[in-house]
Amino acid sequence: MNKKLYIFSHEKIDDFKKAFTSKKIVSMGLIFNLAPTLDDIDCLDGDLLNNYMVDITSLAVNNGYYKIFIESYLYRLIERFEDVEFFIDDLNKDSLLEIYPWIFDEIDKQYTNITDNYTKKDNNTDDIKFDPIPLSLYKESLLKEMSEKFQIIPIISLFSSENNINYKINIDKIKGILSSKDIDYIDITQIVHTLAIRKDLILNLELALRQILSVSESIKFLINENMENEIEKYFPFSFKYDKILSVQNIEYDKNIYKQDLSLENLAQKIIPEINSKLKGHENFKKDFKFNIEKFVLLNKLRKRKIFSIFITGESGIGKTEFAKILSEIMYPDQPIIKINFGNYSNEGVLNSLIGSPLGYIGSEEGGELINKINSSKSKVILIDEFEKATPSVFNFFYELLEDGKFTDRHGKEHNLDGYIIIFTSNMSKTSYIQNIPDSLNSRFDMVYRFVDLSDEDKMLFIKRVAVELIDDIYKDKLVEVQIEDILEKLNSLTAYNNLRVIKRKVEDIVVEKYYEIQN
Repeated sequence: MNKKLYIFSHEKIDDFKKAFTSKKIVSMGLIFNLAPTLDDIDCLDGDLLNNYMVDITSLAVNNGYYKIFIESYLYRLIERFEDVEFFIDDLNKDSLLEIYPWIFDEIDKQYTNITDNYTKKDNNTDDIKFDPIPLSLYKESLLKEMSEKFQIIPIISLFSSENNINYKINIDKIKGILSSKDIDYIDITQIVHTLAIRKDLILNLELALRQILSVSESIKFLINENMENEIEKYFPFSFKYDKILSVQNIEYDKNIYKQDLSLENLAQKIIPEINSKLKGHENFKKDFKFNIEKFVLLNKLRKRKIFSIFITGESGIGKTEFAKILSEIMYPDQPIIKINFGNYSNEGVLNSLIGSPLGYIGSEEGGELINKINSSKSKVILIDEFEKATPSVFNFFYELLEDGKFTDRHGKEHNLDGYIIIFTSNMSKTSYIQNIPDSLNSRFDMVYRFVDLSDEDKMLFIKRVAVELIDDIYKDKLVEVQIEDILEKLNSLTAYNNLRVIKRKVEDIVVEKYYEIQN
């Protein structure tokens, strides 16, 4: 494979950073978070990964606990993405090469040589590309006052058990705690103290922090400022620091949805996760990547306000699933805005959508679209069963996609700048041409027909559903269903095309095996 490993010393870290400003420096924890399994690697975005410079220092300090998996993972990553680069700090180089002696063919040490007259340069590295986790440094003297004003919990409380040495993160526990309590900060000081004697936890800690952010991006992390040098030693490329000088200076509003909602940042987050989570439909995913990036540019130039996609295809093939995945990635704590025209009668459809004129019955209630936009911070709108819409609705969306805004029946203007609208329908190609006006069709950024998944893609979906259910059963009932015992039955489900039907049948097979074990 002829893969080079770059070595850096902390004394020359600025030189190292400046040498790779064209690359995006990330940690191995970020890669594992994007692709937790070997199969997920194939779903990663090539343009993104080939631009990565990956810090694998954490792999040298896990004492080889995950050697077989990590070795296979690195080989797959290198084989799939030839231009991805790897580096490690000089102190841990020998440990890594002892654990994984055959992965790298060449060692580059030019960023470790310190001459007698070497002085550390005060380089401006602001243009270096990172994907850091925000981390606030607090003074010990401020902790009591902060605790009185904000809800702060230690990160240890989110692990599955605080009284053993496993320190396994429990996502279900995290979701439960974060949904039941109004948590503002998570303090990681205690676990960083532990890293001095448990360096094998370095990788696990970053994975845990990124998984927490995937549950709630409004959460912020804290650490005692006395630990700054310690955490920089373990994570030189993982965090972006800010110092809390006083409690009064902390920007805080519980009613504000805290997330960087810039389209550019969201688009960078969307692409790799869509590739990983949406099974099959490869041509669609490639075109979606180009079109979402084009929309970001045009929106920034104020030449396009709404990104619209029309997807046709048979029921249960992934149309609605795509919209839900997109909304969950972009706005994880918010419900998707969903309108189903199958629930409407032909009379008064537009009134149901945007409200009745003043003086009419129900005018004070508003329309479904307006009410759902007002109740959710999501900017993803799913318009389902669009074939059942009326000409008045076609005209409404024609104007909305053209202007990026609409006026309701009370004269109030609603601006949907930056929204993504996904229209879905079971229409055939012929029916689409016959029913969708050319004027409206020309306003869609993408028009696609989803086709049946391949057996391989179906099996990826089947295994994912089965594994998730098996894990949930084990957590709740402490009964472990072995997927190998039901694999033959699961394989037979590739005969079906409807993903909803497949999901129900997977549930039947897993639950049946669970009760068989119980009895």
